Amino acid sequence: MALDTDALRTLLCARLCEDVRIDQRPDGALMLRTHFSFPDGDRYPIHLSESAAGGLRLSDCGHTLMHISYDHEVDSFLDGTRGMLLERIMGETGLSWDGDRGVLCLDTAPERLPEAVFTFGQALTRVYDLTLLSRSNVGSTFYDDLAELLFSFVDEARTERDHVPTVPNASAYLVDYRIEAERGDPVFLYGVPNRDKARLTTIMLSHFHRHDLSFESILIFEDQAAIPRADLARLSDVGGEMISSLEAHEDFKRKLLHRVAA
Repeated sequence: MALDTDALRTLLCARLCEDVRIDQRPDGALMLRTHFSFPDGDRYPIHLSESAAGGLRLSDCGHTLMHISYDHEVDSFLDGTRGMLLERIMGETGLSWDGDRGVLCLDTAPERLPEAVFTFGQALTRVYDLTLLSRSNVGSTFYDDLAELLFSFVDEARTERDHVPTVPNASAYLVDYRIEAERGDPVFLYGVPNRDKARLTTIMLSHFHRHDLSFESILIFEDQAAIPRADLARLSDVGGEMISSLEAHEDFKRKLLHRVAA
């Protein structure tokens, strides 16, 4: 079948004109209506105004981060791995912060408004999709999520990241987190996202025991079920409390506070 390109072009232009339009609110503010939407069905509220340079500014008025805040603590979301990816997206698409971090905007010349609408919509989608970099499917965010969870239970001032223990060749045996207990031995906390880290942690803890280092240990896995049984058995011989995953919030809180507050 031969495609009627003229008819398709006419249809495309007509439908785009229907589906992408400018609405004026009762207060006089201008809004761009598009089919870009969040997963819950809410459309992106794209505000249109004059920029300081005399062109046009497209703004989300903070709604993207508001939607992200439903499932994430925003300050933590803007740091670490996700924060670096967000900065990359902003650099690639021309997004910027409108004032303090919270409102995303894109400035454009009036004659480039059509391209800017799609660029802005795609950019906001990429920002929101950073929520998909979850602890369940991307190992690179595991340590960011672990830190966020840890500091929700323990004051950061009581912790030391990449602690250098008092053992021979100490720089090769860094502890993910040393947590000061109110009484008794400090707690060494290790994040274990995979088999390699499980094996490394086994070696480290064995080294500490050989040199009579006094400590308690907590091992928190990304997915304990994914660690081979032999590696898990060796780790359990030298390690202390184990938390099956970051999703086990209450288990982690109970075991952590029992040791640091004991």
